[in-house]
Amino acid sequence: MKTLNIALFGCGTVGSGLYPLLSEVAQTITWRTGATFRVAKVCVRDLQKERSVQIPPQLLTTNGTALLDDPSINVVVEVIGGEAEALGIITRALVNGKQVVTANKLVVSKHLPLLRRLEELHGGRLLYGASVCGSIPILKLIDETLPFDQVNKLRGIVNGSTNFILSRLADGVSRDEALAIAKREGFLEADPTADISGADAAQKLSILIYHAFGVHLSPDAIPTTGIECITERDLEHARAAGSTIKLVAEAARENGRIKASVAPRLVPLTDPLAEVRDEVNIVEVTCHGVGVQRFTGRGAGAIPTANAVVTDLLDIVKERRYRLPEPCPPAHVPVHSILQRVAA
Repeated sequence: MKTLNIALFGCGTVGSGLYPLLSEVAQTITWRTGATFRVAKVCVRDLQKERSVQIPPQLLTTNGTALLDDPSINVVVEVIGGEAEALGIITRALVNGKQVVTANKLVVSKHLPLLRRLEELHGGRLLYGASVCGSIPILKLIDETLPFDQVNKLRGIVNGSTNFILSRLADGVSRDEALAIAKREGFLEADPTADISGADAAQKLSILIYHAFGVHLSPDAIPTTGIECITERDLEHARAAGSTIKLVAEAARENGRIKASVAPRLVPLTDPLAEVRDEVNIVEVTCHGVGVQRFTGRGAGAIPTANAVVTDLLDIVKERRYRLPEPCPPAHVPVHSILQRVAA
């Protein structure tokens, strides 16, 4: 029987959802795969901090370096968030030939070429399905369901937090109240800038582009407009036009290159994207052969992400690696804000 000795880095929103989930599904995992998941250590910044989950004190440590260099640890799960520290954890784990699972869309989207190179050089493995769209296994669907078809276009709602807020605004709730509800429900961090500005959606789109088109387009290179520009007048215009406003991430092949953007869009109520409300995500994949396919699922919150991490751990057992299509070069195309579009 194969045993995964897991070092869990981070016990915040995602980590506190993941730790008890691993215990709940342990028996099912063993029955289905013959493997045992064992959380050997949990690395945190503060041993004395009160947590929403009960973790045996002997499992807690602040010495992450020792865990990364411990040969008995064969799987590292990184859910601390941020960039520099998380990148250091992931790179050291890969250099040591470990299996790594991360939900960190910022690190993955900005540093994918480096991380993939470390995989190749040192024999480790990196899975990051949990970093995109929560409960939708979209990377696996693109890799395995559509491996011999050419993806021509991606379009979707990939940030559940802003979709929740826009749903409340469409219902007539004030902006401040919508933000407060989203925070109370656990869909927004204390600092919601990445969600509201569209940066989070751009990071996810960058990862999707890598898998759909085989090219690394940094999220900083994707023209991005967030929902902070949306006014009550925009909402009224949308209602009058039989539309709703959605933060849409999209990328498409155009004359042999990739055009990508993240921006608020007026979406007709007859469009499938308009039907997706609250924290739910949708990704629409248009392929040369099979046409349009749509995938939906909850995207925001601890539980969808924790479930996605468990799915990645199962893929570690199955020794799964990502596959990439033929690369297509990017094209940098400006995107206009919704205010300019509405005025037009």
